[in-house]
Amino acid sequence: MRLKSTSKEKQKEFIDGLRELFEDPASLIPECVDGGMFCSFNSYRKKVEPLAASQAYDKFTKTADQFLSGLSETHRIMESDSAPIFGMLKTPYGSIEYAKRGTTDDAVLVGIQHYKSPLWRMFAFSSLAKTKGARVYSSTNFFLASCKNSSPGREFFEDCLKDEGIQFQIEDDAIVLPGSGKYMEVLHLGDVKFKFYENSTTNLLHSLMKHILTPDIGKDFSFRSDYLSDLVGDIPAQSLTLYFSGKINDRTFLREVNDYRTSEAVKKGYFIVGENGYTSIDDFISENEFKYVPENIMKEALENYAKGIYMEAFSERKVLEIIWSSSGSLIMKGLFPELSDSEIKSLKGSPTDQIDSVAERSRIEEIKSDIEVKAWSQDSQYLIDIIKDYFTLGRERALREAEKTSGKSHVRKAIFYTFLDCLGEAKNREWQFNDTERDLSWKIKPYICRILENGTSVMAQEIENIKVFIR
Repeated sequence: MRLKSTSKEKQKEFIDGLRELFEDPASLIPECVDGGMFCSFNSYRKKVEPLAASQAYDKFTKTADQFLSGLSETHRIMESDSAPIFGMLKTPYGSIEYAKRGTTDDAVLVGIQHYKSPLWRMFAFSSLAKTKGARVYSSTNFFLASCKNSSPGREFFEDCLKDEGIQFQIEDDAIVLPGSGKYMEVLHLGDVKFKFYENSTTNLLHSLMKHILTPDIGKDFSFRSDYLSDLVGDIPAQSLTLYFSGKINDRTFLREVNDYRTSEAVKKGYFIVGENGYTSIDDFISENEFKYVPENIMKEALENYAKGIYMEAFSERKVLEIIWSSSGSLIMKGLFPELSDSEIKSLKGSPTDQIDSVAERSRIEEIKSDIEVKAWSQDSQYLIDIIKDYFTLGRERALREAEKTSGKSHVRKAIFYTFLDCLGEAKNREWQFNDTERDLSWKIKPYICRILENGTSVMAQEIENIKVFIR
């Protein structure tokens, strides 16, 4: 608290305001939503209402009750027609001036002296909240209280959000802040439900707390997020503290909660894909599609990895990148048993690049081993090499290599032209070949086209037919 002197004009304005208070002192008392025989607020009302006529405030001067004491001290300030010394009370929602007198709690004096303010009038009962667990709720159109842990109802909170300029809508009896994506549900005393989304830039709780006086705000509000709630249901304490204090907004709070749950789930060895969590390797594998690695090998690799995994969307490539350092060799051995350790270590690129590289190499070797036809001349070797390149390296590369090695041999040029013709690429290149080369091409074309269409299984038979034309 900081004390300071004030001007006579300001003193007069302050005193005039107090006179209005003491014309109806019961206006300080909120309506209790669950009050009974022992309701503190009803008790205050019975004691204060007669004072408007009797003005017998002095009888509360020495009382231990902070509210009644503060009311008495504030009445004495009004009677003295002077309030030269003002205090300044700092709160999480700003600082507020008040006239200091006696030993009454500063917050109680603030609440009494600012009885017209929806923000500050609750403070009049701050001592009651501490000693008896009472709650007070205040907004522009509501001034309510509770002795028995009751919520003030949805309409009160709607009024609070209007006071704070926060847009909302009602969906299924819940107060919903517009947004999209992941969301958090908030319950006040198990009664009024709120909902905000991950793109909300407000701080819902901090805004509502401005309108609530309670002995323990942490017990008044509970939180529920569906994200991984069946695996990790906790809310990190530090994030909750920052959120209540207004230092982070809804978006940051929800992100920190979800990040915490993700981290804890991964620490426990679970597999997280987006908002889905898998506690077993079998479930993770069976519900996601693996194309590069068979399920039995992937299961062994994940068991060897022995950690959890998180990814926003499933990607086999991403899974392989995560586990490769510990299980890459195991996977390659499972896929290609013939590989040596040194060959595996020599592989470069991403996991899928390595798998593709070895798979392609194996495919080429398998095709070559299936081709048992042997050349009988340099020209026939050229023919067999083009066929092998076509089935191992692909169409474009086979043609490029064939063109580079055709040389000046009329037979090889005829063979090359035949490949162009079978593949539909000869029309614009006929001028490159003479009549002799085109004539030979016409003779061997049916056999070469059938090899390209039907594969290496017919190669031996068709090559025998070609031997008549190529020496």
